[in-house]
Parts: sequence; C-alpha cells; structure tokens
Amino acid sequence: MNRLAPIGRLTLGAAISLSLPPYGLWMLAPIGLGLHLRLSQASTKRRQLLNTFSLWVGYYGVALVWMTDLTVAGWLVAIPVQAVIMSAPMALVPDSGTGRSIAFPAALVVAEAIRWVLPFGGVPMSSLAMGPVDSYLVDTVRVSGPLLLIASIGVLAIAVEGALSTQIRRVIIALAAVLSIVALAQIAPVGTSNTVIQGSVVQAGGQLGTRAASSDEAAVFTRHLEAVERHNVETDLMVWSESSVSTFAPLEQSKELKTIAQLANRLDAVIIANFSEIEGDYFRNASVAIEPAGNISGRYDKVHLVPFGEYIPLRSVVEKFADLSLISREALPGSGPGVVNSSLGPIGNVISFEVYFPERVRSGNAEGAQVITNPTLASSYENSLVPEQSLASARLRAIESDRWVLQASTTGYSAIVAPDGRVVQRSNLREQTVLSSPIELRSGQTWATSLGKRPITLFAAFLLIASALVSSRSRHSK
Repeated sequence: MNRLAPIGRLTLGAAISLSLPPYGLWMLAPIGLGLHLRLSQASTKRRQLLNTFSLWVGYYGVALVWMTDLTVAGWLVAIPVQAVIMSAPMALVPDSGTGRSIAFPAALVVAEAIRWVLPFGGVPMSSLAMGPVDSYLVDTVRVSGPLLLIASIGVLAIAVEGALSTQIRRVIIALAAVLSIVALAQIAPVGTSNTVIQGSVVQAGGQLGTRAASSDEAAVFTRHLEAVERHNVETDLMVWSESSVSTFAPLEQSKELKTIAQLANRLDAVIIANFSEIEGDYFRNASVAIEPAGNISGRYDKVHLVPFGEYIPLRSVVEKFADLSLISREALPGSGPGVVNSSLGPIGNVISFEVYFPERVRSGNAEGAQVITNPTLASSYENSLVPEQSLASARLRAIESDRWVLQASTTGYSAIVAPDGRVVQRSNLREQTVLSSPIELRSGQTWATSLGKRPITLFAAFLLIASALVSSRSRHSK
C-alpha cells in the first residue's frame, strides 16, 4: 500500500490542478489538500515528504502543461523544480495538534511567495490563487493580496482534514477563521471614483501557436488598424496589445508611430501602444502613451522579463543543449514603476507576464495610477490555458488594487475588468475586435496595495517556524 502512495498522490495532485482556469473546479484545491493531510497523518516524516513531493509533481505536471507549446524539455525540468519549492516549507508542518492547523496554511503562503521570486525572478503562473476567482473567497485579496487567498484555501483544507478525522472542533474553528477573513474583506478600504471615461481594447486577431521569430510583424500592426476601422467606437483611452508595433530604435522616428498619432488625433483619444523596439541583437518591450496632439506623454519599458521567452538565463550553457533560434534577440529590462503619464492622468501599465506579479501593479498604484492597462500576447500558445490564467490574474489585480483593468491581447482573451473582478467585456480567442465600455478613473489604496506582500510573507514564515519549534520541543519533552 505504501509503495502505491506516491502514485495516488500524483493522481490527487493532478485532480487539484483542475481547480485552475479554465476548469474552474476551485473546491478541488481545499478538498484535495485536506485529503492529502488526512492520508499523511499516520506516515513517517520521510514518507510524508515523498508523498507531498509526489502531490505537487502531479499538480504541476498538469498545471504547467501549457509550457509544452514552448519547450517540452523546459516543462519536464519545471515540474520537479516547482514541486520542490512547494514541498520544502511543508517539511516544517507538525504531524498533529494546533500547530499543524496553523503551520499548513502558512507553509502554502511561504512556498507560493518563494515561487514568485525563484527561479529567475519567479514564475507565479498556475498559482492556487487563480482557482477561486469566481468564489466568495476572492475578496480576501483586497486585504492582503493573493497570498491571503492561498492561506484561506489552506485553512479550508484544515477543515476538510478535520471533517475526515471527525474532529468537529477543528472544522468549526477553521470555517470561522475563513468567514472572519471574508467579513474583513467586506469592510476593508477601497478607492474612490474620480471620473468616468470610455475605455477600449483592440484585439488584432490571428492564429494561435505562432512565434515572434516566424510571424509577420507588419501584419500584426495592420490588423490592429483594420480592427479599429471595422469597429467604430468612441473612446477616451484605447489599449493595443503587446508587440502591436515592431520597429527599429528610436521608436519616436518610426512611421508606425506617426500612423498611430494620426489615429489618436482622429479619435481624440489617448492610445497605449506597445512597441518591440529593436536595437541590434536586443530589443525593448515598451508601452507608450500617444496623445491626440501626436506627442508621446509617457513611456514604460517592461521590467519583469519572461525567462526562456524574452531572454535566456545562462544562455552560453543552454545553447549547447537546445535550439535557441526562436529567441534570436533578447529583451533589455526597464526599470521603475509600472506607470505612464498621460493627459488623462497616470495610467498603470503591466506588460503581459507582469500581470501575474502583484508588486508590478502596486508600483504603478504608488505613483497614482488611476486605471491599469495590460497589453499581452498569448499567440505563442495553441489553446486557452494561458489566456484563461492571464485573465484570471487580471481579475485578481483589479480586485486587490480596486482599479479597472484593460487587458488587450493579440489573439488570446482581451477584456475589460471592473474593480470587483467582473468581466464587463471579453473577446473570443483569435477574434479581431474592439471592446468598449465606460470605466472609472479611481484613486486611493487598498490594504493590499498599501502594504504589499512582505507583511503576510514574514508573518507566515514566523508562524511556520514557531509551530515547528514548539512541536519539536513537545516531542523531545515526552
């Protein structure tokens, strides 16, 4: 039976991954984790660690399958790396008692916090926080971001373990804790509306599963123009998708910029366009705000680049084992907060992958951003897995920052998201369209954007270590 346990945990982990978009069975996360905890009660510490590692291997084997559209080898390497990160803090979770109930949610928080910085700056995709985006739990991100949402999932898992162990008191305490967090979220501070404008996002459309190195970059620009011409909309703020324009540096001298400036003048709108600004063997992923008068009022260069997508870590080593021809140019990172200035006021800007990182949105809010724009791509992937996760992340960023989010994708899901996480407008995959809706320019901070992720991360680490020490002293005193 024990020899089959890791196989069972692989299957259980795979089932938990179905809590993520696009599957949406979010309750599988606390149920699956609670079942894992219950089955681990009578195991040795070594067996628990093996089973926990197997659980996360099963989870990421399914949750990261989208990586096979980029590299199968990368997917195979990422699975055990992510599983080790999630498993390591759980080695400190006590076997029983009150410490276990406290330490397990804390371990989830610590593990996810590590995933958001390691390796290569972090890969927080397929996070447990994406699952409950349509549930009553999601408001907790307004209090302390997605890490508190993940902690809530962990507390619910404790309730499930208690129910399976017929420990009713544990169930009641766990459920009461979750209800208290949700109640706190309802009275947590939010922003205020300054004015209402008309916002829009442009989706160029096209095929999925294409790469920048082999795509017709000029055609992407043309399809954006065609979409605007075919969908006559009145707008004050228009957002184009990532890499909507490719040009050589400096972008200010490009004919494409002049064309967009003429469009901005005709629409009497601010246009946020995203440029791949090529300079030799490198490029910059830059968003600019183009005013109706034709000038550029603000620029933001992407800070958090995609490892093995926009640059190759340890390239001299990797190129000995892999074909890197699809990433012939590497991106140069920008610096500073995610915001561009405009005549409408400061506009938050997170480019593609950055929408998965709460701190990038927080950096723009700290500079007075009144709305969040998210140019993204998604054309490299052949199915809806990444577009669904990208949209779920945009919804989390909207709630925790209490801002409207305008997400413009080339071929994925473009959307207009309200501050409460509602998707007001949404495109279809591959569709060429323009979405438009009244949106608010908002100011003010939530607790999540005021404090960031550091307090909850440090508090969770303290609880985890303290629980482990108390449990260890208790064992030695017997």
